[in-house]
Amino acid sequence: MKQQIDNLIANTLLDEGEVYLPEVGTLILVRHSAKLLSKRELQRPYRELRLTKEQRGKSITAHISHITGVSAERSADIYAEWLEQSLRNDILTINGVCCIEKGNITSHQTFEDMANPNGRGTVKVNPRTNYLIYIIAGLCMGFALGVAGYVLYTNGSFEQLFAKQSTTPAVEVVESVAVEATQPTEEVIAAVEEPAIDEVAAPAKPSILPMQKGMSYAVWGVYNELKNAEDALNWLSTRIPKIVGVAIYDYNGRYMVALCEVASRSECGRKVSAWKKEHKSCQSVWVYTR
Repeated sequence: MKQQIDNLIANTLLDEGEVYLPEVGTLILVRHSAKLLSKRELQRPYRELRLTKEQRGKSITAHISHITGVSAERSADIYAEWLEQSLRNDILTINGVCCIEKGNITSHQTFEDMANPNGRGTVKVNPRTNYLIYIIAGLCMGFALGVAGYVLYTNGSFEQLFAKQSTTPAVEVVESVAVEATQPTEEVIAAVEEPAIDEVAAPAKPSILPMQKGMSYAVWGVYNELKNAEDALNWLSTRIPKIVGVAIYDYNGRYMVALCEVASRSECGRKVSAWKKEHKSCQSVWVYTR
C-alpha cells in the first residue's frame, strides 16, 4: 500500500503540480522559466519541488478516494496507515519522490529525472553564430524587398505585384538563398514547385487502449491529461527504448502509461523487478491487476 500511495503522490505532482498531505503540508512542483545568465550561457527551464504549510490543491485523501472508489473515511484511514509507515525518526520518506525533515525537502533523483527530463543544466550560446544568422536573414529580406519594389515599379499596380509574388519573385528569392548555401538551383526550384503540404503527414497520436480483466500492468504513471501521458510515452521511447510495448490505457477516465500488459501478475512483478535493477528511473513502477 505504501508504494502505491508514493506513486500516486509522484503522479499527482507531475500531472497537477501540487498535492496536499494532511499533517505535513502541500508539496508544490514550481516551474522556473529559462534565464539568460550571461551573453554566452542560458539556464534551462526546470521544475523544483517545494513544501509549504499552506493548504493548496487537492488533498491526497481525495485522490485515494477517487482512484480506489472507497469512502472518505476509508481513504483517511489508508492515508493514516501510509503516514505511519513513512514517518521514521521525524523524517518523512516518499519513495521515488523526496525526503522531508524539519520542513526541509530533498528530492530523490528518480523524481528529479521525471520532473526535468533534460536536466537543470545550462546551454552555451554562441553570439557570433547568432549575429551571422541575423545578417543572412537581413540580406535575404533586403533582396526580397528589392525584387518586390522592382516588380511594383515595372508593372504599376499592387494587383500585379501580388500575382507575381506567387510565381517568379518567390523562386528568385529561394534561388538566391540556395546559391548562398551552395545547393543546385534546379533542386531548390523543384522543391518550391512541389506541394509540400500534401506530403507532410500529421503525426499519429497514440491510441488509448482498454484494460482487460485479469491482466496485470507495469504502471509508469496515471495522468488526468492525455498530453501528460503522451509526454511520458515520448520520454520513455527516447530515454529507455529497450522497453517495448509501452502504451496508454483508459484508467477510469484517466490515462495510465504502462510498460507492459501480461496475463500473470507474478510475471509482471518479475519484469518490474528487472527494470528497477537496470534503470534508476523505473524505481516507482508498480504492478496493477485489473
